[in-house]
Amino acid sequence: MTKVIEVKNLSKHFKDKKALSGISFEVYQGDCLALIGPNGSGKTTLFNCLLGDYHPSTGDIALLGMEARSAELKKKVGILFQENVTEQKMKVKELLDFQKAIYPNPLTDQQIDNLLQFSDQQKNQFAEKLSGGQRRLLAFVQVLIGQPDIIFLDEPTAGMDTSTRIRFWEIVGDLKKAGKTIIYSSHYIEEVEHTADRILVLHQGQLLRDTTPYLMRSEEKVKVFTLPVDYLPFFEDLEIENLQSKADTVSFSSKKPQMIWDLLVEAHCPIEDIEMTNRTLLDTIFENEKEMENSNAT
Repeated sequence: MTKVIEVKNLSKHFKDKKALSGISFEVYQGDCLALIGPNGSGKTTLFNCLLGDYHPSTGDIALLGMEARSAELKKKVGILFQENVTEQKMKVKELLDFQKAIYPNPLTDQQIDNLLQFSDQQKNQFAEKLSGGQRRLLAFVQVLIGQPDIIFLDEPTAGMDTSTRIRFWEIVGDLKKAGKTIIYSSHYIEEVEHTADRILVLHQGQLLRDTTPYLMRSEEKVKVFTLPVDYLPFFEDLEIENLQSKADTVSFSSKKPQMIWDLLVEAHCPIEDIEMTNRTLLDTIFENEKEMENSNAT
């Protein structure tokens, strides 16, 4: 396997704020790696360090054996930013022709057409007239025209409709088969589980997990129970967490679901009154983020 990215003990500080702390990982050719974590976890800072836009406070970064700021590297790396930066006052065909003129070995017109699947009418209209999903797909294809070896995608499917999102992941699948290395950030956990080969979980500037969708699904899960409040006395002396009571229901989490279930059977709790769901590490992280956002809003 060919190593294309190597990050060793990377830290990045902004005055008194530590955005990244002691991060290390490697990426190999053909990997499709998802970078996930709540807002403020350090995803954007890590992207900017990998792209050479930020200089690490400590640690080392190498892409294709070169420093992140290497001018030669810019020809081999493509980036799709979270916000579309497509020029609106140009026609789609003009934008594509302009992008082709920049690179020494661009995709052919036929290859671009196969990716975009736009009609002649769409290619001859102004980019601003496209739907949000179409503009996002166009921006993605513009990144691919130079045939980069490493492709960074920042929240790539945000704002995409379902059909465009399906097309986007079809293209990513073809890029993986062609040996391209892809690193993307996403808030869509289900999407990550179906598309990534590896997952890096960032939280508060630290790398919590370097794992795979399979291993993450097989991790120990906490079960969350929701029951009629009348059954709470049966569980008050057990090891339960996150106890929340409402008018007529109570919810709590437990790592010993079989014990909880046995007690429910003993208490003759009707099965239709029991709700049980899984909560993984990711669920916990994103739930905490939502709670913080709600508290800040109030």
